[in-house]
Amino acid sequence: MGIIVNNLSYVLQDGTTILNHISFSISSKTKCALIGANGCGKSTLINILHGILAPTEGDISLSDTPYLVPQHYGQYNDYTVGEALGIQDKLTALKSILSGDSSNEAFEILGDCWTIEDDARNALDSWGLGHVHHNTVFSNLSGGEKTKAFLAGISLHNPRIILMDEPTNHLDEEARAVLYDFIDRYNGALLVVSHDRTLLDRFPDIIEVSGNGARRFPMSFGEYLETIGNENAALAENAEALKKELRKAKAKARKVAEQQQKQDARGRHHSEQKGLARISMGNLKNQAENCTAKLSGIHNEKISDLSKKVSEATSMINDPDRMAVDFCSSQTHAGKVLIESRCLNHSYTGNDNLWNDSLDFVIRSGDRIQVTGSNGSGKSTLMRIIMGNLLPSDGSIYRADNLKCVYLDQEYSLIDNNMTIAEQVQRFNRHSLPEHELNIRLNRFLFPASSWHKPCSALSGGEKMRLSLCCLMVADSTPDIIIADEPTNNLDLFNQEVLTETLEKYTGTLIVISHDSYFVKQLSLTSRIKL
Repeated sequence: MGIIVNNLSYVLQDGTTILNHISFSISSKTKCALIGANGCGKSTLINILHGILAPTEGDISLSDTPYLVPQHYGQYNDYTVGEALGIQDKLTALKSILSGDSSNEAFEILGDCWTIEDDARNALDSWGLGHVHHNTVFSNLSGGEKTKAFLAGISLHNPRIILMDEPTNHLDEEARAVLYDFIDRYNGALLVVSHDRTLLDRFPDIIEVSGNGARRFPMSFGEYLETIGNENAALAENAEALKKELRKAKAKARKVAEQQQKQDARGRHHSEQKGLARISMGNLKNQAENCTAKLSGIHNEKISDLSKKVSEATSMINDPDRMAVDFCSSQTHAGKVLIESRCLNHSYTGNDNLWNDSLDFVIRSGDRIQVTGSNGSGKSTLMRIIMGNLLPSDGSIYRADNLKCVYLDQEYSLIDNNMTIAEQVQRFNRHSLPEHELNIRLNRFLFPASSWHKPCSALSGGEKMRLSLCCLMVADSTPDIIIADEPTNNLDLFNQEVLTETLEKYTGTLIVISHDSYFVKQLSLTSRIKL
């Protein structure tokens, strides 16, 4: 046994059901990818399995304590690397023993881990973190370095169950290759939440989570997509056939009703001509009305039955909602210089310059640029300088007057967790759009009225990205530059397609930071800034 989940549900304090009667099992040597639309509860499920959250209903069984590579790291910011990885107690015990402490407690804590300090050093080195020490403050690491640190912790704990929540989000290409190799070689129970197509293709088992529960697909991701496509085609064909039958039934009901009305009218006219007594005419009228009501009831019952079948057939189609993004193209003429740097470099207090060679580049209207570099190479710092939010410590940078930039960053910095969804969007309503216009935009980004008072702190990573896009659309829909800093992180596969298509069609200036090779290939990028 590895993981058993039985009839598990999770309900938020406001009554919103996130997980609905989820059941599945993973054997001790099975590797599964956990997929589903944003907000369906994948991260919540991972946190329940790790013991961070308790289910509202149902239960779980685990053959071993699972090791978690989390998606977010804010809770570790005040920790050292050793504390975050759960080895600080052993490191402290080792130090105490070497200093002369002979207490049983110190020896019990350390156990057989006499090489824990060397093991930690080797583990960090294996993930390219030679510059990181177990006493390094976690908040000083970049997003990719934090993920690598948790991946390094796997070899220190040797778990038989591993949980990973979007592990490739912040990893550079080299680290992703190491992770892919590790997953191929790992021989325990592994459950990974991911929207990374390259990673998903490595799993022989797919578990899909939705509002209807969990569904298992013992096949590759490519086969899963083909299976879902075939199922949807068959379900859509059946739904269309039922809709056609429903239209015919409604048309027949109207025709029968019209014929009956004409027949009743002729009957009344004939009775009046014959001069039948009023009581007899009343009886005939009642008989006609009863006959009409009976026929109407038969047809209404059939229509109601067909309507129900159409609704059920439509709901069975696995077709997740897709947001509607529409970045209008900039009116700036092609070729205009928007950004120009000369001998650009930056250093944070007490540190060396970020870049060995100072940066000289020109960005013109219509350019499509990829910014590349390993984790910690200063890509996000350069974006802050380009945006005008940070002054370089060396060199100079020119920015065109009245330059409008849209910044899609991986930390969702636009989102205030203390606000509700409605308050967050209103904060960006710089053009005083009426309430109904804001509501239309919220719906286009898959936020129905029932969610508008939900706190932003309760949103998933993908939902925060959608809300960021919505805020930017409300603020200004005609950017000169779109800066996309790992924009596909946490977006589900379906909305990744929407964003990719939108950026592909955008004719303004596009600057992209992404280690997602599948995403980058589709954007027709024409130049590169390598850090």
